[in-house]
Amino acid sequence: MTIPHPGPALDALHGLSVGDALGAQFFVPATARAHLATRTAPPGPWPWTDDTEMACSVYAAHTERGAIDVFDLTHAFARRQDFDRGYGPSANRLLRLVREGGDARALASAVFDGQGSYGNGAAMRVAPLGAAYAADPREAVRPAVGTALITHTHPQAVDGAVAVAAAAAFAVRARSTPTTPEGFLADVRRLTPRGAVHDGLTEAIALLDEPDLAVAARVLGNGSRTSAADTVPYALRCAARWLTDYPAAIWEAVSAGGDADTVAAITGGVVAARTGTAGIPATWLAAREPLPAWTFAAPGSVSGGPGRAEMLVPRPHPVPDAVWTDGQWQLLRSGAGPLVGGRRWPVRTREGTLRLCHPDGHPVWELTVAPDRAGWRPVSAVVEACPERAPEPGGDRDTGLLARLLRAAVTGEPTGS
Repeated sequence: MTIPHPGPALDALHGLSVGDALGAQFFVPATARAHLATRTAPPGPWPWTDDTEMACSVYAAHTERGAIDVFDLTHAFARRQDFDRGYGPSANRLLRLVREGGDARALASAVFDGQGSYGNGAAMRVAPLGAAYAADPREAVRPAVGTALITHTHPQAVDGAVAVAAAAAFAVRARSTPTTPEGFLADVRRLTPRGAVHDGLTEAIALLDEPDLAVAARVLGNGSRTSAADTVPYALRCAARWLTDYPAAIWEAVSAGGDADTVAAITGGVVAARTGTAGIPATWLAAREPLPAWTFAAPGSVSGGPGRAEMLVPRPHPVPDAVWTDGQWQLLRSGAGPLVGGRRWPVRTREGTLRLCHPDGHPVWELTVAPDRAGWRPVSAVVEACPERAPEPGGDRDTGLLARLLRAAVTGEPTGS
């Protein structure tokens, strides 16, 4: 297992997952009554839910690239889905159909009679991504939108993800530049598109001094309708009020009832971006179910690179007859590439494409890749046909060389020139 690398994004993931796991305990009425009254944590272990599972995929995807590749993240969501983690019916169906080869974008757009989902699922998983963009919170907006649209295409859901990502980024900045609750929410609102979530943030600012949580939840929502507009404003109000006090923020998040795990996940991810993992009680971290090993991808282990636009003369190429397992696909996309005659041929992946590059750096082949039930399969291919860059004489007709190179990439064995 790769050693987790420290940083605000990992802090936010820990804060999110602990909030999620603790919040989920309060769906048991007896637990809620006994422990909320005294603000004592129930005994562990605390299993986490779909909130954490999807957040781990977001964190891993951004860690390995330093950016979000929507194609890869879509299929990470689908292949890692554990049905028993509490996914909603719409998400369960969408992810199952993606695993079976469905078009995720079309499926997400079609739900709820073509409106797209306006649920809180996009907002619940995005805090670790936002925390990575503290240098310029505006830069968090585009990738937050990208992660949202995989499953939630309604503007309210997308806006909720933008607001939470921005909040996590501003929370990290608050480590060195103190802020007020009003200033914090105003900064978040400034980056949130106008709409129901934006309006909810305005109301949250007006309610910052309201001592009665029931009043605040009645106005802002507590996630009971599982919409972004019904969840994000209250969660970010909790975060703003207790930005330096993780336990107080989480207790306020779960005390309003409703979708307690998701409200606490959003609140916890944002607050831990400010306090760091050290701000989370050690006993709470110990009670939370451990995060899956695949969460901790090596930073930069998957890189981008030039593609078809960099080819001088791209020509159609026979598609190699190959199917890669998940493990082989991970090896391919790791970027190491096959060793040929003592020189490494780098591999680059992006948005459902795999590019095999010459050791000098220019792309030679680009394959479009799609999932199927057995793994991953190339479905189209082009090759560089310019004589100065072609892989070898007649390279645009040689399926054997491409097949040997791809085989070498997944086996790690060197191949001849």
